Amino acid sequence: MLRVQLGYKAFDIHELLCHFIARRCGLYEAEGLQVVLVDTNFTAAGDLPLRTFHAACGAALDAALRGENYKLVFIACDRPMFWLYSGSPARNLDDLEGLSIATFPDPAPPARMLVSVLAEHGVAADLRPARDDISRLGLLLDGSTGAALLSSLFLPAQIQERGTHLIAHLGDHIRLPSTGLAVRGDLLDREPSLVATMCGIYREAMNRVYDDDDVLQCCLREDFNLPKALPGESLSLVRNCYNRPGISNTGLLESAARRLAAQAGAGATPPVDQWYAPR
Repeated sequence: MLRVQLGYKAFDIHELLCHFIARRCGLYEAEGLQVVLVDTNFTAAGDLPLRTFHAACGAALDAALRGENYKLVFIACDRPMFWLYSGSPARNLDDLEGLSIATFPDPAPPARMLVSVLAEHGVAADLRPARDDISRLGLLLDGSTGAALLSSLFLPAQIQERGTHLIAHLGDHIRLPSTGLAVRGDLLDREPSLVATMCGIYREAMNRVYDDDDVLQCCLREDFNLPKALPGESLSLVRNCYNRPGISNTGLLESAARRLAAQAGAGATPPVDQWYAPR
């Protein structure tokens, strides 16, 4: 078995659904791969083994826009799975004017996505970074903030059961390649067949996401600790965020790159073919 690493930024459905579907269905084993997860939040890219794939495509795109040699090779999700909730009477984005919002730490792409969406709606809010979903949810339920941006660690039905209001799904307001597979350019150059194999596994995993209710429900319950009695709409919600073909179009990618670069204060964005190499 060939051992490779899959790096992630958040241990949630958004980043790791395809991985757990692939493992559950024996897709890695069938290709002779042993895939080990690694948290890349605290490790410099240069310190990771060459055979490291990255699930956080938003972070990889951000790095590519800063001149690092990353290639996005499979785009599993282009409707970012981040939801904005309110614990106050606020019911829409306009109602957030002047409210405090628990959000992601400043360098993280979701934090910049939120800033971009609020700016488009002319909303000025008091953004308060918090380290993870547990902290952000705690601040919201405690009343320390009026709203919170949460990832897919919890699905909306779970959060709304706690008396909160769903304000917005960021994926309805911003399209960008947020998760899938990204690699260092030198891995793509040295082992293109390995990269193609991983993309093929993810493509088949995506088919299972869309075509097999039992596998998807089992994965959500057992791998992500979601309730046994999942609302039926939760499967549709997850599927609507994903991108079954695993590829994207140049126009969407160019727009996403410009948007991220603008939020980061970067200059001109590099051409799409410098950082997008589907397999």
